[in-house]
Amino acid sequence: MSAQMPSSRGVFTRASSGLVRQVGVGDVVFYGWGQITLGFIIFTIAAWQFYPGASMEWATIAVTLGGIALGIVYALMSSVYPRSGGEYVFLSRILHPAVGFVASVSFAFWETFYTGIVAAFLSIFGFSPLFGTLALQTGNKTLADIGTWFGSPMGIFVTGAVTILVVALFVHRGLGRYFRIQRWGMWVVAASLVVTLLVLLVAALGGLDFKGNFDALAGAGSYDKLAAAGASGNAPFDLGQTIQFMIWPAFSIWFAVASVSLSGEVKNVQRGQLWGISLAMLTMGAASVGLMFFSRVVFGSAFLVGASATPAAQFPLPAPPYINVFAGIAGGNPLLTLLMSLWVLGTMIFDVGATMIYATRAMLAWGVDGTAPTKLADVSERYHSPTWAIIVATTVALIWLALYAFTSLLAILSGFIGLAVTFILVALGGVAFPYVKRRVFDSSAVAFRVAGMPLIAILGVISLVFTVYVFYRLFIDSAFGSNQPLPIAMSFIVVGGAVLWFYGIRWYRARHGVDLDARFREIPVE
Repeated sequence: MSAQMPSSRGVFTRASSGLVRQVGVGDVVFYGWGQITLGFIIFTIAAWQFYPGASMEWATIAVTLGGIALGIVYALMSSVYPRSGGEYVFLSRILHPAVGFVASVSFAFWETFYTGIVAAFLSIFGFSPLFGTLALQTGNKTLADIGTWFGSPMGIFVTGAVTILVVALFVHRGLGRYFRIQRWGMWVVAASLVVTLLVLLVAALGGLDFKGNFDALAGAGSYDKLAAAGASGNAPFDLGQTIQFMIWPAFSIWFAVASVSLSGEVKNVQRGQLWGISLAMLTMGAASVGLMFFSRVVFGSAFLVGASATPAAQFPLPAPPYINVFAGIAGGNPLLTLLMSLWVLGTMIFDVGATMIYATRAMLAWGVDGTAPTKLADVSERYHSPTWAIIVATTVALIWLALYAFTSLLAILSGFIGLAVTFILVALGGVAFPYVKRRVFDSSAVAFRVAGMPLIAILGVISLVFTVYVFYRLFIDSAFGSNQPLPIAMSFIVVGGAVLWFYGIRWYRARHGVDLDARFREIPVE
């Protein structure tokens, strides 16, 4: 690889990207936790009603193993091309510049989309259920009014906008400072999660009475009515439905791979990405399995299906049928309810930061190569952060937030098709890398072989099986919601627009004496 590393500026117009390596392995793990956003398990479990024969736990285990294979492919390629910018950097050098650019634009577009949407989720799935549950347990009308405000369009927008702007400020102040805050925040998340699992364990052993607590709040017999409505939740195990259900946990767990967006800022990129991505998926996969298992045991499979399928207007409580609400009811104590809400709030807050960081590093990489305005590559000398990229990402996220809060144009899962396209391209890149870049691969530190076959190619094939299947399911599974006309149209428009932009900017740069193709024959400046 040393022969491939530019020893001087070469075809680039700058000697350095301006970024510095200040991210450790633990930071990569916690960044992955943010991207995974365990709080998404709220609507993952709610969707189980459409696959009553599925084992949520086995589907999650399968997705986690497939995700780790994909994550190792990401980590190995980022080790060979250790620069910030995500898939763009290595796919543009391995497959084709246009492929890398399209994959990166698609992923960055939808990451910015989810910066805005997850900021909205903070109110919808976090603060509103928290205050609603506390109001039920204390009988305090003020808390009920606060919960209602957080669930209103204005409450969603104000809360989300404040979150986006505060996160953008800390991202601008540099990843060293941001990750120190993330480190403390994620330890709080971990403690909250442990408390939640312990409360559910005590309830599973009979120490807490969820059914009695629920009926005390909702009225005698309410639990049994919901359980009767969800009798399909007691269906026998169905392997086919379990495989179909995999798209739901995949929407969460696989996104730990986005840490490659900051490879140029990881201290030991090979170790940091390999262990960081894998540990993030393993720990959050295990947490998801634990929450799913205890939810079925404590709340009851039939009750979960019945509660999820009941229209909001007919649900017997003025609080949504989410597992964080049910956990609070099981605990039967306002303090426990507060403590058990922190993992939902924390993972969503740091997902806003994680998605913003990905998008800004992708924009910076485009600016360095010249496939986007070079202003996006401007890095603050004081904070070592891409100032203009952060401004663009923040502005676009606020627009998405407003559209989600005040209109019905956007769906929660609109972006997974576009994101899955990038996963497929990376898997293909892993298969192709040892053969289309043989000299680079053979001289790299990732030239591992198993029975004579390149390990990255083997893992690429495994990843391809999982990613192609998920992509197929996204097109045919109406329960997931991504196969509606608008999400599909948006996905194709983004990809088509990226193709047109790439060839247009390449022509424009050539007219001004800049050979973009020459830049793609080198690794970007560090």
